[in-house]
Amino acid sequence: MRLSLEQVEAFVLTAKHGSFSSAARALGRTQSTISSAIAYLEIALGVELFDRSSRLPTLTEAGQALLPEARALHDRAVTFERHGDALADSDSPSVTLAIGIPPHQIMPVLEDFSETFPHTDLIIRNPDRGDASGLVLADEAELGIAFLLPEYPDELGFHQMGKLLMTHVAHRDHPLATMERPGFDELRGHRHLAYITHSSSLPTSEYLQSTQTWHTDSYEALTWLARSGLGWATLPRQLVLPEIESGELVELQLDAYPFTDWLVSVDLIWRRGRRLGRVEQWLLERLRGHRVHEVGRDGQDTTRLS
Repeated sequence: MRLSLEQVEAFVLTAKHGSFSSAARALGRTQSTISSAIAYLEIALGVELFDRSSRLPTLTEAGQALLPEARALHDRAVTFERHGDALADSDSPSVTLAIGIPPHQIMPVLEDFSETFPHTDLIIRNPDRGDASGLVLADEAELGIAFLLPEYPDELGFHQMGKLLMTHVAHRDHPLATMERPGFDELRGHRHLAYITHSSSLPTSEYLQSTQTWHTDSYEALTWLARSGLGWATLPRQLVLPEIESGELVELQLDAYPFTDWLVSVDLIWRRGRRLGRVEQWLLERLRGHRVHEVGRDGQDTTRLS
């Protein structure tokens, strides 16, 4: 049996458009070319695909049975061709992105990326100890997204994408959860559960000290520790909204900051002077134009707050 992708394409588009002439227009070919391609395909398969007894061709039972496989074969051929075009255009086969914030904040960008570059693999790294800049500096990631650091090396460029809320929480049965406005002295008397980088690098974190601190580089682990009542935790508020709304975790309204949300900037990070390909440059520009934000407890958008 000998058949060609052109013959399969003619079969699929004729079935889709309902006639040889419509398929020919869709492919920019003559009607006789389409008719001949399907005829040769029928000879190769040993079955008739279309009933030609009426003005418009209709699928035979064999044609109906073979059409799903023909469509799958045609789709794979189109995908193969587009992948080859992407490689010919020198598109990167993969891009690595280090993400140190709740990832759903940038899902619109990732969805656009999947549509624009369907043949480029995306590798998402969870930064070791929350240090996205380290992965970018080591050329292990083209771009990084993370909560701001007090200072960046000269080799790095950065762009503020917006602000997210950090919150302090404790299990509803924890002693701190019963206090209306705990002060720093009360906090110091109980175990602090902290993301390893946040405990020293975020603004005002120097006040959030405790006689005992447990560190982790996993937000999931931090949430589980807090839910277990093992201490009070500092987390991005979005990650624990379900637990807060259910009452399992209680937000601590600190005496020192009674009317102020703790807003922390989120930065996009890249290496200065690094030559970016078409894919990386698209991702950089798309992320630069994307807002990271949420609604604070007072109802205001965090991108409008200082």
